[in-house]
Amino acid sequence: MSEAKLSNLEKKKKELEEELVKIQGGIDKSIDEVKEGVSTNMDPKNIIRKHPLPAVGASVIIGFLLGRDRKDSSRVSSNNSGSNFGISRELKRMLAKKGLSLLMDYLDQQISSMREKDKPSTD
Repeated sequence: MSEAKLSNLEKKKKELEEELVKIQGGIDKSIDEVKEGVSTNMDPKNIIRKHPLPAVGASVIIGFLLGRDRKDSSRVSSNNSGSNFGISRELKRMLAKKGLSLLMDYLDQQISSMREKDKPSTD
């Protein structure tokens, strides 16, 4: 009788171990999927593709903030501020240009997709 109980306990133990292995595998798979999803969703290219207008707006605002005139600091600082001001102005110009380029590309895509929808089907 004790051998039967021991055999049943060993059988239950093996079943529980197998179930734990399955659960661990499922958890590992879920963690990998979450990691992959986060890395995909946090990729700057994907964010810009999903939200082009906010990305353009952010780039214009950042460009404006980086390149705005700092009259108070230019009066106090030395001649080296002229090169810093030139760099920030150039950076602002480049960011604004890139933002406008992205905006124009997005608008072109939207217009072409609207034209495709408006075309009569020749099926």
